[in-house]
Amino acid sequence: MTTLIVDSACDLPKPLLEKLNIRLLPATIIYDQKSMQDFRETEQTIQLYRKDVFNKNTDSESAPTSTNDIVRILESAVAAGDTDILIQTVNRVRSPTYENAVEAISIIQKRHADKTIGLRVQDSRTIFTGQAVLAAHTAALIKKDIVGTRLRRTIDNLSSKVHAYQVPKDVYYLRERARKKGDNSVSWFGAVIGRALNVCPIVLALDDQTFPVTKVRQFSKAAELLFQHTINKVNDGLLSPFVAVSYAGDPSDLQSLPGFNDLRTAVKQRKYQLIVSPMSLSGGVNLGPGTLSVAFATEPYEWSD
Repeated sequence: MTTLIVDSACDLPKPLLEKLNIRLLPATIIYDQKSMQDFRETEQTIQLYRKDVFNKNTDSESAPTSTNDIVRILESAVAAGDTDILIQTVNRVRSPTYENAVEAISIIQKRHADKTIGLRVQDSRTIFTGQAVLAAHTAALIKKDIVGTRLRRTIDNLSSKVHAYQVPKDVYYLRERARKKGDNSVSWFGAVIGRALNVCPIVLALDDQTFPVTKVRQFSKAAELLFQHTINKVNDGLLSPFVAVSYAGDPSDLQSLPGFNDLRTAVKQRKYQLIVSPMSLSGGVNLGPGTLSVAFATEPYEWSD
C-alpha cells in the first residue's frame, strides 16, 4: 500500500492525519525569537493563535522542512517497511519544500539502491485547505487500492481543479508579510485604505496562481459570501467529496460566522465530507490571524458574486 506524506501547510487536523495514516513533514515556525516545528498539534496551534503571537508587530516567519529532515523522515518510513511512498507538497511556486523533497528522494535512492522502493514527490499546485482536499482524496483512492501511476495521474489531474479560497481579516498584515518576500501585489495605499474601510478581499489559489476574485466590506460578510458560493458549488456537484475549511484561530469561532452552519448542512445533504481544522501555522504566519480558508474541487470557472 502507498504511504502518503504531506507537509504541515496541509490543513488536515491531526486526528484525521492519524486516522488516514498520513505522515507529516513539519515546517519550522519562527516567532518572537523562538522557533518550533509544526506537527499540527491542535491545542498548541489554537493556543498560539489565542496568544496573538503572529501579529503585525511580531517578526515571525515560516521555513520549509529541510532536505536533511525529509531524509530522516523517509529513512524512518523505509525502516518501517514502506515500499511505495508519495510526498505531496505545498505549491512549489510558494515554497522550496518540493525541491527539498526531490533532493531527499535522490539521497534515499542512492542509499538504498539494492532495494525496490517507489519514491515520488508531487506538487499539489495549491495551498492550505486545497492541500487538505487533495490529500484526503488521495488517501481515499489508496484505500481503494488505486496506486502507482494511476494514482499519481488521477491526483495530478485533480490538483489543477482544486479551488482554495482565502479571506484575510487584515489586508495590511497580508501586505506586510508579502512585502517581506518581495511580493508587492498589494500596495501600501491599497492596504491602508482597505483597513480603513474594513474591506476584505476574497483570494483564490488555483493551479499555481493566486489572485483576488472580489472585495467585500466587513470580514463577516466576505465569509458569508464565500460560504454561500461554496454551497452553490456543492449543490452543483464536486469532483471530490471533500470540502475543507480552516481558520487561523479557534475553529469553534466558525459557528458564529454567517453561512457556516448552512454549508455544513449542504455538505451533509450531498453526502460529502466537511473537514474543519485550525489553519496551519505556516498559513497563519503568512496570511494573518483570523484568516478563513475554504477549498473544494470543481472545473475552473469565472467567479460571480
